Amino acid sequence: MLTDVLLMRDELQMRAIDALLNSVSRSRPRSKKDVVLKVRTSRKWAGFQSVLCPIDFSEHSRLALKYAYAVARHARARLTIAYVNDPLLIAAAGALGDRRLATRSKKELDAFVDATLSKKVRARILLKTQVSIGGPSAEILRCAGRYRSDLIVLGTHGLTGASRILLGSTTLGVLQQTAVPVLAVPLPPESRGAEVASGWPGSRIVAPLELDSESSAEADTAARIAEWFGSSLALLHVIDTLRAPAWLAAARIDRDAARVARAERHLTELASKTRRHVTTDTHVVRGRVADEIAAFAEAEQTHLIVTALRDRHTWFGAGRGSVSYHVLSHAVSPVLAYPSRWRPL
Repeated sequence: MLTDVLLMRDELQMRAIDALLNSVSRSRPRSKKDVVLKVRTSRKWAGFQSVLCPIDFSEHSRLALKYAYAVARHARARLTIAYVNDPLLIAAAGALGDRRLATRSKKELDAFVDATLSKKVRARILLKTQVSIGGPSAEILRCAGRYRSDLIVLGTHGLTGASRILLGSTTLGVLQQTAVPVLAVPLPPESRGAEVASGWPGSRIVAPLELDSESSAEADTAARIAEWFGSSLALLHVIDTLRAPAWLAAARIDRDAARVARAERHLTELASKTRRHVTTDTHVVRGRVADEIAAFAEAEQTHLIVTALRDRHTWFGAGRGSVSYHVLSHAVSPVLAYPSRWRPL
């Protein structure tokens, strides 16, 4: 009997102590560490805040400028429009007694901007024009560092070949060395007077994936970009099919079916994570990688493709097999290509 009383007393004491500790815990102000942790876990990516758009006075770069404005307006970001003078041209002009080439370049740049973006449109963002001298790709990257640009927008300047489109040398140089994302704008068949669709990039963007050790991080990056644009996300994997002789047809069909099943499972796992940010659907198709990505973007009317930059130093050598190479060299829609280590923080 005495033991029961003592146990009851101890239980009442423990309850009283628990109540006291809970009240202290509720009244204790949160530490700075607690607040920082909460902010870090709930904060969304702020998006692009400083956009750089190099132009060369072509209709292609005029279209790129319109896309750069669309991004800057969406983010209320700073837009820097740059023109790079070739040092050889400056030297030649000086030898001929023309000392005003740089000044004329600035006036021509301002006139180009005025003709592309109306005064009313320009008033909606913070806009700056810049003229410099140097090698195009190197100077573009220097400007990006100087103005702390977190996005470079430029035309791809592709040359149509028999079976592919080759990137221009300036675009390639920027893509190979950039530390920030690049929005590469392809040249449409009718470039003069081309406009950026209202509400671009629209209700959905597409992210082609290779389904390897980097896929999870790349899917997450694409999802956060889609979230910032207010779009949903389509995760796409292309199974590259090879032609085989008739006697191997049955074996190839079985093998492809197994590959499709594995890819679908992998994409489903990735989508279960990206849906924390945006609505996500998945697609597995078979065929030539570049052709299928382009066909998907056109059929689904997705106006932005997001891809990580892989193998960028060997794109025109033996290593040109990455999805980013296929996407950029055959692009029919603007491509947001980001360095593989870049993350939207």
